[in-house]
Amino acid sequence: MANHPIWKLDHVSLEPDRLRDISLDISNGVTAVIGWSGAGKTSLLNILVGFEVPTRGRLIGGVENSAWVPQNGGLWSHSTVREHLEIANGFTDDVEPLLASFDLQHKADSRPDELSQGEQSRLSVARALATNSPVLVMDEPLVHVDPARAAKYWQLIREHISQTGASLIFSTHVPETVLGEASQVICLKEGTVLHQGLVTDLYMQPATPELMNFLGAGNWLEPDDARLWLDAPMETARCIRPEQLLVSPAENGGFIVESIRSRGSVAEAALRHPVSGESRTFFHRPAAPLLFPGMHATLRIVP
Repeated sequence: MANHPIWKLDHVSLEPDRLRDISLDISNGVTAVIGWSGAGKTSLLNILVGFEVPTRGRLIGGVENSAWVPQNGGLWSHSTVREHLEIANGFTDDVEPLLASFDLQHKADSRPDELSQGEQSRLSVARALATNSPVLVMDEPLVHVDPARAAKYWQLIREHISQTGASLIFSTHVPETVLGEASQVICLKEGTVLHQGLVTDLYMQPATPELMNFLGAGNWLEPDDARLWLDAPMETARCIRPEQLLVSPAENGGFIVESIRSRGSVAEAALRHPVSGESRTFFHRPAAPLLFPGMHATLRIVP
């Protein structure tokens, strides 16, 4: 699919300081908008779908029949679950497969106030897919769905995009969702754009420690750090992601393990340098044999 802009924002602001002088081109494909609470994610999406109008600047382009999943779900209080999907697709398709895919068959005749938050989230996403719109705009979709089940519904979104060629822009504060679903990413902070580009570039080659942290744990090493901890030359500062760093037990020498904390697929190893006495925490992928406080360990960048 050729890359072309869906929206162009030209020095857009939204008072009071919700968005500040934003200039962006948002192209087709899958784009994630990421940032901490209050960064401006919802404000940006609200402008894209026309729910709010910029205080200053211009929004060029957009798709009138885009499907929107607002943060609160935006469900119709008077309509049943089945009616939401039938109305969305213009009564042209059988909605039973979609009800089944999103595990809503048993709630087909219920109204929104009879649904849990997770069921409301699933219905809002299912309704958007039912429209077969060329552009999907989703504000923290599936945020109320159990993480173990959300993966199934993200798979349905991916399949829909693959089959229809639709574009998706969604907001989230979860790095794993960005890494798993998006090809482009926009990083917001306090209403301003810190970064826009490929997800792979932001993950592997972030320009600053702050940008590194947008996509999860990482080790930011300055050249002096590389010499001290890795005994390796490094011309410029860089990010070393957990899977790129091997922390291994050592029989003699090396660093002293002060503590180990598991984060599931990532571990934090607090190490003390035997000569300088400096302590530092490194993020790495845990592997056997496991480390324990008091052990000695070595560090190595994995090619």
